[in-house]
Amino acid sequence: MSGRRLPRSLSAPVFHKNSRRLMNLLLFKIQDMRTAVSSLSNRVVRRERRRRSAENGHNNSSAPMSGSQNEWQLAFDNVIYDEAGREAFAKFLSTEYSDENIDFWWAAEQLKVLHRNGERQKFEETVLSMFDSFIATEGGYSINIDHDTREDIFAKVVNMDPSTFPPNIFDKAQAHVYRLMEKDCFSRFVHTDGYKQVAKKLSLPQNFGSNGRTTSPH
Repeated sequence: MSGRRLPRSLSAPVFHKNSRRLMNLLLFKIQDMRTAVSSLSNRVVRRERRRRSAENGHNNSSAPMSGSQNEWQLAFDNVIYDEAGREAFAKFLSTEYSDENIDFWWAAEQLKVLHRNGERQKFEETVLSMFDSFIATEGGYSINIDHDTREDIFAKVVNMDPSTFPPNIFDKAQAHVYRLMEKDCFSRFVHTDGYKQVAKKLSLPQNFGSNGRTTSPH
């Protein structure tokens, strides 16, 4: 069995010592993760949506959002927290070969639920599965994050015992992916039929201009 290569700053002996533990605990890959993520109850989804919206209300307090900016972000949050909306967005992202972003982001949301519910063993297993699927540089589904963030996660997973994994282990990476999807990918998605169908279902604005402002249909 070939070992996974690490960034050069992480020594091979450290990884070798921990590789068996990692491999034994990587219990499911991305296909199983998608199923597990989709199985979250509607109650949990609604709670997560309310929590995220509340958090967003406190973000960037030094630069309050304009009405159009707030409307844009609320539309984005409603899409990614709704199961049908998330599936439509994931389908669009797959055409751009970037659906790993929404899968990673939602898996990180699931991880927070596991932590709050005290499901420590499942939390640890999910951390390791997410690491293998989304962070490892040889993973075909790895997300595009900066070198320092990736290496920080590598160091935690490789050097820490799973029982000490912090609940915020993926927070920085998740925030980066969230911003990327909201500012970049979503700006193209809103002009698709897939978005318009979701927008109708969720009573969201159906027409956004290139500047992110809603426009009246002609």
